Amino acid sequence: MPENIFCTVCARSGSRLVVDKNIRVIAGKPLLAHTIEQARDAGVFAQIGFSSDSERYLEIAASAGATQLILRPPKLAADEAGKIPAIKHCVAEMERRADFEADIVVDLDCTSPLRLVSDIVECIDLARRSGAGNVVTGSMARRSPYFNLLERYPDGRVDLAKKP
Repeated sequence: MPENIFCTVCARSGSRLVVDKNIRVIAGKPLLAHTIEQARDAGVFAQIGFSSDSERYLEIAASAGATQLILRPPKLAADEAGKIPAIKHCVAEMERRADFEADIVVDLDCTSPLRLVSDIVECIDLARRSGAGNVVTGSMARRSPYFNLLERYPDGRVDLAKKP
């Protein structure tokens, strides 16, 4: 039986630290375009949904190949809003528009453009083979993340959280 595999790419416009980071040009194209193109090149998605609170971001996503443009409600784009509700909103809207349900949902972050298309396909294959409810990718750190992690102790002193 064929599967309906949906991809979600969520990018709000209100970044506090790097203004408009999701549309900053990296290697000749907006950051969000790299992820949408990878999803398209994977060739496995019935729908590639792009969710944002910004009409400008939605236009860029359309030109990059997103098949569904989902305008996110303001409450799902606030600083304190979690990503899972944004993904759920995006999937529900894609299912409503497509008139069929997703069997598998793959969420790809705009801010991780260095993934390989083969990684996307292999994660889907791993989910199928293993029956896992979720597959999350990661990589080994080249050096300890604790080298500059500080902790404040009850007596007021500050020191490395983990000593080498």
